[in-house]
Amino acid sequence: MNPLLSRTGKYVAVLVIITLTATYFYFRLIGWRHPFAKLIGAYRYHIVTLGDYVRYKRDPNRFNNDSSAALSFDCERIRDDFVKLTQSIISPELSTSTETIVWREGSTLHLGDPSVSGSEAFAAWKSQAINLATIQHPNEASHYGTILQALFTSIWIHGRNADEEFSVDTKRGRKFATCG
Repeated sequence: MNPLLSRTGKYVAVLVIITLTATYFYFRLIGWRHPFAKLIGAYRYHIVTLGDYVRYKRDPNRFNNDSSAALSFDCERIRDDFVKLTQSIISPELSTSTETIVWREGSTLHLGDPSVSGSEAFAAWKSQAINLATIQHPNEASHYGTILQALFTSIWIHGRNADEEFSVDTKRGRKFATCG
């Protein structure tokens, strides 16, 4: 046997082992969405948008089909997307108008509408907010009320006058409460 080939073979074997070990720890510690990461149990899927969240709620098995996949939810970014959506639409379920201002503080959703003034208009808006926050909605993952209840613990509505404020806790503890 050639001694040079033997020594070269040893060096190559050591380099291969070091490379494989480094690759394993790279995928294990950092995680990657590459299919190879699934093989070593380091696959991570980050759900960071409202669209991803709704897709996850519609079919969780699509995201959990591999036992080694780790899911992580960025609930703050998902809530921010929900606020942007609520600000950009006029919802008949929530009686939002073009003047409605939407913001959040943590897991509390705030809706302010300076066009709502008077006890009757505020009472109607209050009733709709209570229904949206507390009633069992269809188990459709994309239903507005279902998503709202999953992401937020309470809703505050603010009318034009100082005495026109109301808070209601959302119905929690259901299957959809991933971002609790």
